[in-house]
Parts: sequence; structure tokens; C-alpha cells
Amino acid sequence: MKDVNIRAYIDGLNEKLRVLPEAAGKFFLEWRQRKLLVPASVIGVLAVLALSLWIARGAAARRIAYDRHTEARFEAVITQYASLKDQVDEFKRRAALSPRQGIINALDGLFTSAGLKDKVATINPLGTKTMGGFASEQAEVTLKKVDLNETVNLLYRIEYAPMLLTVKEADFRNSFSASALDIRLVVALTRAKK
Repeated sequence: MKDVNIRAYIDGLNEKLRVLPEAAGKFFLEWRQRKLLVPASVIGVLAVLALSLWIARGAAARRIAYDRHTEARFEAVITQYASLKDQVDEFKRRAALSPRQGIINALDGLFTSAGLKDKVATINPLGTKTMGGFASEQAEVTLKKVDLNETVNLLYRIEYAPMLLTVKEADFRNSFSASALDIRLVVALTRAKK
């Protein structure tokens, strides 16, 4: 009985070995197909690599463009900040230089230096307003029979006075003579609070 089982076992193995080459032929590619598969797979890998590099380059280019745009915006903000800081520093410097005696004395000195003391009709103080660390004292000034050149010189002196004088309102009217003006100004003297 043992011989029969062994014989049947060997016959079963032979049958399987005979079917094995057919199965192997179906499973593995022929030599020509394998010869084309290696270059095709290399080309496929290179194509995938090139595509990923192209996508990464596009993303990097977009990021660089965004960074340049952001840098330009920051430079504009820095320039604007520097300009505003200069204006604020100039405002503080001129406010610190403003005289402590008041706007009447400041305007009197200004009109005297401009040679317009005799053309000043009235100077009426309007009061003081406080804003933060600064006090703004206002006065209404009326000048009579001022020619255009004197008006320009007066406005220039107000603008570039060492103290912080600003014109809040201005009203120019023709005087009875054609070459002269009657001027009404509301001028403010801003200074640091005591």
C-alpha cells in the first residue's frame, strides 16, 4: 500500500511539473517584452520626476512673486511711516519752541517782524483747546489794506515760524482800493502742555 501511495504522489508531482512551464510562461513576460519594459519604466519615472519638478518650480515662482509684492508693500509702508514720523517730530519740535506767553504776544512779534503792525485792526483771543499732550490757543486777526505781496509774506511767515502757528480759517475781501485786501484769519498756536 505504501508503494501505491508513493507512486500516486510521484505521478501527481510529475503532472504539476509538466504544467509549471506553461504557468511560468504566462506569469513572466517574454524576453522581448522585458527588454522594452526597462526603458519604458525609466522614462515613466523620469516623466513623473520632471512633472513634480515643474510643479514645484511653478509654486516657487508664485511664492517669490508674492514675497516681492509683500516686500514692495512693506517698503511703501516704511516710507510712509518715516514721512509721518518726520512730520510728527517736526510738530513736536515746533510745539516745544512755542512761547509760553500766549498767542497774542506770538502774533504781535510776527506782525512786527513782517512790518504789518500798523495794518492790524484787531486781535481777539478765541480760547484754548487741549488735545492729548498739547494745547491749541486760537485768535482771530483782522488786517486792513494789505497788498498781495504782504499777504503772501505773512502767510509764509506763519507757515515757517519757529513756533507752531497754523491758519485755521482765512477770509480775503477786496478793500475799497483795488490793490488792497481786508484779511480775517483765525490762527492757532499749538504748544506742549505745561
